[in-house]
Amino acid sequence: MNPNSAFRRIGIWRFVRKEGDMPRKGKLSIWVLAAICLAISAFPPHVLAAKQPVSAVAASQELLQVKIQRLIIDPSSNQPVVFLTDLQEERALLVWIGPCEANAMNAEMEGTKHPRPQTHDLLQGVIQKMKGKVQKIILTHSKDGVYYAALVLEREGTSIEIDARPSDSMVLALKAKAPVFVARKMFQEMSVPLKEERGAEDQYGITAQELTSSLAQSFTFKSSGGVLVSDVRAGSPAETDGLQRGDIIAEIGGEATPDLKSLKTALNKMKGPVRARVFRKGEFISLTLHGK
Repeated sequence: MNPNSAFRRIGIWRFVRKEGDMPRKGKLSIWVLAAICLAISAFPPHVLAAKQPVSAVAASQELLQVKIQRLIIDPSSNQPVVFLTDLQEERALLVWIGPCEANAMNAEMEGTKHPRPQTHDLLQGVIQKMKGKVQKIILTHSKDGVYYAALVLEREGTSIEIDARPSDSMVLALKAKAPVFVARKMFQEMSVPLKEERGAEDQYGITAQELTSSLAQSFTFKSSGGVLVSDVRAGSPAETDGLQRGDIIAEIGGEATPDLKSLKTALNKMKGPVRARVFRKGEFISLTLHGK
C-alpha cells in the first residue's frame, strides 16, 4: 500500500487519529507510571485487585487483536505515524505519535540496543523487578481527538490495568512481545482500508517513503537524495533480493532515485537483474535486484 494514498483517503479524519499529550507531558507520565509501578510492588496483589478500576472496553471483551505493522513519517505533517492493522492486514488504524516515542519504537523494531537504559528500558526494568510483566495493551477509545490506552500488567496471577498513552504502551508491548488490542467498534469506525491497486513498489514487496532531512540525519545519511525502505514484506521479491527495513535506496541501474516517483519508474523499467546502490548502517552496499 502507498501510505500517501491512505492519508488522502482519510482526509480531515487524520486529526482524530493522534495522541493528545505534548512531549513534556509524555515524559512526565513515564516517571509517574514508574512511581506507580514502585508503589504497586509494596502492596499484596489481592489489595491491588480490589482497588484497580477496569475499563468498560476491557471488561466487555469487545476487542480486536492488531499488530504494529509499520512506522512511517506523515509527508503532510512530517510527524511519525503508526499503522495498527488487523491480523489479515486488510485495514489499519493510524496513530500519530511524538518523535521521541517514535525513536524508541523504531529502535525496538530494528533491534537496536542502547549502551545505557532509555526511559522505556527503565520502566520495563521496574516492572520486571517487581516480579510483573506486560500482559497486553488495549487502545480503548478516542475522545476529543485523543486516543486512550490501557497498559495491563500481570503480577502473581493478578491483572493490573493502568491508564497510559498509546505510544508508550506500544513501545512496552514491543519490548515485552505482548499482544496489542483495539476496541473492535472503534477499529471498525476509524480504520482505513489497505487494499487498493498495487503500485510497483508494493508488488516488489517494499513500503517506501520520501527521505526528509531529519530522517537522513537520523540514519547518518549525508544527503537527501534517496528513498527510505520503511518495511519489507516477508516472502517478497524484495526480501529475496536482500533489501531490509531501514535501507536507503540511492540508485537503481545506475540512475539516481531521489524520490518515490523515480523509484517507481526504476522498478517499472526493470526487466532483468540490475544493480542497486543501497545505504545501510552507515555505509553503501551493492545489491542485485530482480524486480517484481
